[in-house]
Amino acid sequence: MKNSFFPQAESLLVVWATNYQEKIATHATTLGLSPAEVAQEQVLCQTIIDAINAVNNQKNIYKASLETRDNAISVQGGELRIDIARHKVNPAYTVSIGQDLGIISTSDEFNAATYKPIIIGELFGGNVRIRFKKMGVDGINIYRREKGTSTFTFLSRATRSPFEHHPTLSVPNKPEHWEYRAYGVIADVEIGLASDIVEIVFGE
Repeated sequence: MKNSFFPQAESLLVVWATNYQEKIATHATTLGLSPAEVAQEQVLCQTIIDAINAVNNQKNIYKASLETRDNAISVQGGELRIDIARHKVNPAYTVSIGQDLGIISTSDEFNAATYKPIIIGELFGGNVRIRFKKMGVDGINIYRREKGTSTFTFLSRATRSPFEHHPTLSVPNKPEHWEYRAYGVIADVEIGLASDIVEIVFGE
């Protein structure tokens, strides 16, 4: 099969048609073409060019629309989910409100009201290391108390695992028994339930 001078690729066809459109008049006298015939062939070329460009423009518009859609779902959708998570921990929030707004999950999706961090405590390099997975939150607030006391005190916000605490013994060479627990955090708001307590004996 002979190769056609008529390009198959649309981008090359536009270049070819533009070249033909611009140069056919140069050879009109030699080819015995009248001005009307030249004009007609130029119109044919322009029709091809316009048709291809119109499709390409629509493709670009469609591509931009897809990017806008995906960005809106990701960014604005993410912001809305954070707002909804904050609503769910509002003391005035009720199941009926959630049902009316359509924000009660029917599956195992993230639920701010029942979110419970899972933390693992260990000694590492002479420090206390707390490992965790975010699982839908921005980070966790970590609290600790000495074993046998009643009140947990805030230790730190952790947004990356593992979190390392560098404690100092109150009495040198006297080990201390500490309990750690954490809450999930979204948009600087503490949510959900406290994690299970993990215990660390530091300074042994």
